[in-house]
Amino acid sequence: MGVLPVTLSALLAATLLTSGAGKMVSPRGLAAALGELTGSRQPPVVLIRAVAAVEIALAALAASAQEHPLTLLIAALLGAAFALVGVMGRLRASSLPCGCFGRSGSRSFGGWNVLAGAAVLAWALVPALRATEHDQAVQLLALNVAVAVPVWANRRYLTVFVRGTIARERTET
Repeated sequence: MGVLPVTLSALLAATLLTSGAGKMVSPRGLAAALGELTGSRQPPVVLIRAVAAVEIALAALAASAQEHPLTLLIAALLGAAFALVGVMGRLRASSLPCGCFGRSGSRSFGGWNVLAGAAVLAWALVPALRATEHDQAVQLLALNVAVAVPVWANRRYLTVFVRGTIARERTET
């Protein structure tokens, strides 16, 4: 299998890992946005964290090239759900930040959610987009991408953590 499907699977894994981890840490933004979108009560935080756990599990399966029918079904359902929420957000003029990656941002549900959902759905339904077998060098590339993208996306938080750790070490000596 070529480098492109492995890279696509790794990017999907990285995005799902970033999204799932963000929701695990900070689920309330998404809960509030979904409450506004549906016009009813906010979903419980436990439900948001359950979806986050599914995203993280799918990230691991995508990075390890698992093509089990259940993996593909979960990916298709998540992709369809992301797209549906985006369409609903666009139609209902959603205004709250979506909280899709855990933290509040400026984007509400809309076009980006539809595109993300379509990408996940395409990965699940089009075999040529998925990595199924590859050599060790390509696997190493995929794992590096799957780790590097979330680190880059959260570099602002990592910088604060590293600076705080270095400052504590200096004061202790």
